[in-house]
Amino acid sequence: MIRIFVVDDHPLLRIGLRWLLEAQGDIQVIGEAGSVADAMIMIPAAGPDLVLCDFHLPDGDGLDVVQRLLQELPKLRILVVSVLEGGPIPRRLLAAGALGYVSKARDGATLLRAVREVAAGHRFLDEALAASILFEPSPFDRLSPRELEVARMMIRGEKTPGIAEALGITESTIRTFRARVLSKLEVRSEISLIRLAMDCGFEK
Repeated sequence: MIRIFVVDDHPLLRIGLRWLLEAQGDIQVIGEAGSVADAMIMIPAAGPDLVLCDFHLPDGDGLDVVQRLLQELPKLRILVVSVLEGGPIPRRLLAAGALGYVSKARDGATLLRAVREVAAGHRFLDEALAASILFEPSPFDRLSPRELEVARMMIRGEKTPGIAEALGITESTIRTFRARVLSKLEVRSEISLIRLAMDCGFEK
């Protein structure tokens, strides 16, 4: 039996995923969360074999979930399901330790195949995304992991004090990171950053 924990902020989607997954004889959904905060509390206690995680969450994103969960539970298997079909984020998720990535545009059969592959410890990459994820260049590839983290928070509209508090570093350091992000991406303002991010597959 594959024991799955679902992380998605849309209740109706969680219901649909539960119905699809539990219709299979070898899969059981043992828990659900709608935010990064809830996921970080509930998943270690639930002890799933696999986490099925959306990318866009109200208090963070799938990259936060992958990085933080694998820091605490390094053997956990994570499959990301998202609307993102390009840009640097799918590559970053895989580099951070997610074993699989599937587009929400795919059908249930693809998702079930991905679940079984990832649960078995194999990497699964949606074939519709493979070429763009592996080979499509992105300006965001120029950023270090910390710079990308700051960039993602800037894209969400978070200000320097909030970013500093969330990351546990000083406001002056955050200001330095913000300047580096704009410089490396060759944009002059945060509005331009957001436009570039949207072009590369990010969402606010």
